[in-house]
Amino acid sequence: MFAEIILSKVSRGIDKIFHYSIPRELVADIKIGHQVLVPFGRRTDLGYVVGFVEKAEVKNVKDILSIASEHPVFTKEQVELAKWLADYYCSFFLTALRLVMPPGTSQREGRRPKIQGQRPEAKEVKQTQSPMTPTPEQQAALQAIKQALDQSRPEKYLLYGVTGSGKTEVYLQAVAHALAKGKSAIVLVPEISLTPQLVERFQARFGDHIAVLHSHLTQKQRRDEWQRIATGEAKIILGARSAVFAPVKNLGLIVIDEEFETSYKQDKSPRYHAREVAGFLAGQHQAVVILGSATPSVETFYKAEQGEYQKLVLAKRIDDRPLPPVEVIDMRRQGRFLLSKELREELKTTLAKGEQAILFINRRGFYTFVMCRACGNPIECPDCAISLSYHSDSQQVLCNRCDYRAAVPSTCPRCNSSSIAYFGIGTQRIENEVAQVFPQARILRYDTDSVSKRGSHETFFAAFAEHKADVLIGTQMVTKGLDVANVTLVGVVSADTALQLPDFRSAEHTFQLLTQVAGRAGRHHLPGKVIIQTYTPEHYAIKTATGHDYEAFYAQEIKHRQELSYPPFARLISLLISGPEASKVEKIAADLGQFLRKRLAKQVLGPASAVIPRLRGQWRWQILLKGKDLGLLRQAVQETLAKVVVPQEIRVTVDVEPMGLL
Repeated sequence: MFAEIILSKVSRGIDKIFHYSIPRELVADIKIGHQVLVPFGRRTDLGYVVGFVEKAEVKNVKDILSIASEHPVFTKEQVELAKWLADYYCSFFLTALRLVMPPGTSQREGRRPKIQGQRPEAKEVKQTQSPMTPTPEQQAALQAIKQALDQSRPEKYLLYGVTGSGKTEVYLQAVAHALAKGKSAIVLVPEISLTPQLVERFQARFGDHIAVLHSHLTQKQRRDEWQRIATGEAKIILGARSAVFAPVKNLGLIVIDEEFETSYKQDKSPRYHAREVAGFLAGQHQAVVILGSATPSVETFYKAEQGEYQKLVLAKRIDDRPLPPVEVIDMRRQGRFLLSKELREELKTTLAKGEQAILFINRRGFYTFVMCRACGNPIECPDCAISLSYHSDSQQVLCNRCDYRAAVPSTCPRCNSSSIAYFGIGTQRIENEVAQVFPQARILRYDTDSVSKRGSHETFFAAFAEHKADVLIGTQMVTKGLDVANVTLVGVVSADTALQLPDFRSAEHTFQLLTQVAGRAGRHHLPGKVIIQTYTPEHYAIKTATGHDYEAFYAQEIKHRQELSYPPFARLISLLISGPEASKVEKIAADLGQFLRKRLAKQVLGPASAVIPRLRGQWRWQILLKGKDLGLLRQAVQETLAKVVVPQEIRVTVDVEPMGLL
């Protein structure tokens, strides 16, 4: 018998499995997942055992030198997952394998990491808070989910419910049923820090039997939680996208809340989507997957319409509370204020009643950009081909991509004119205007600038929920998971920002943002109202959001996708070529495009300069592959990268099924 070993170094030349013989003294101890020391060329390297074979590929097989870890760091099933990830997302096998290893494993390579053995299985989980009585719609959804759990059928459900319809209660009771069957559950949320109320509900219902995984944990805390999961002590795992790789015992249920969120897509290799990983795990473990949202991604809803997913509908809010009425304000007919007359009047009424309001803007900073009136030149980041934003608190211009900061120039860098002007709007500017119009109002500005200075997301949520502020002004963060009984007014200051982006998903993202933020109003006993300010009131994404009508939006959007052959009617792979020298980047992009076109012909778009041609000092070119057969596209990419010689300073980033094309 021979061991299959993957080396711990990441390189295209050695990203493959090597065969080593097992010395007699190691045969009884060695297992899949063990770290081992092996001879490689003239040196000794660390590797991982990923399998065993009866026959080696080569004649001169070297011996494993020693086992370097006390216990395996992954299982056979996790190796299968990593192989699938590497193949599907065109990444290195080792990079994918690291996703399933205990936190900190790579930092401890070669130092004989102490990975603890098994602890006793945890006792039966007891609920600490009684479940609510489900509505008829919730009961129907739960009945279908429970039946699949009872029969260990790997079903995928779209839980499609309007905001405030009680999707979380369905999750809670489905998890409870999985536990009663002796199974574990993974519950994914877009961002843990932005959904503290959901975390609190799970902890109130299931007590300390939950393991919470998020980026704010220390390495030791992450390892401790990982260990609780691996031993079966924690049967419910709550976390962001990477929690899908937790080493659960007897997985029975995976819940993905707000499945449309782009944060479920990893932004570094392997660029996986948690939804696709959940689907693989469902087949591997015979588990049930629940995808929940009021505004599902177009691809997900299409699959539900085609019968690939089962659709469970929650059409009514709890206690039949009405969805808030939405008024659209055409800002082309408004004056100099950022807030329209109608929004200011509604805000005045809301504050007079002692109620709360949320104002949403999809930009932070004071002004969107600074420009020279004389030559029309925007003040750009020296390392990125994007405009700098002005921030009034620091009186600086800031790059929202690389964090470059500088004082506002007194003259234009291009023409030396002193005609510097400020354009656009941001959260700070809205905060100033609200404070001027309503000096008595207590205002919280909730964006990445304010959070980093004043404390955690949880502190902000708690302060607003406890009515320590009357008006919450924020970016996309206020659209997620906020459930405050006293919020009766939501104002969208500018609904058009995302619509202007050169991305086929721009209309979808706009509709989702508007619907989600509108759903923050009138969720409890008080009626709510929503005001949307826009310069394009005729756009279908805004018109359908006005009526909270996802299906009307979907009907129009799916026609556009089909006409232009975009997902779900085609599959995409994006190749981004970047480097410090523009000419070299362009040359490699041209070479890659030529090789790909030989294999795929008209399915290759580009190469072309990226929408943002320079970022963090790197010039960028892009190639887009578009076709119906994703396997064929992936194969062409892998063959091309194996043949084209790419200089060390040039980076080729492969994104299979990208969420954005910027």
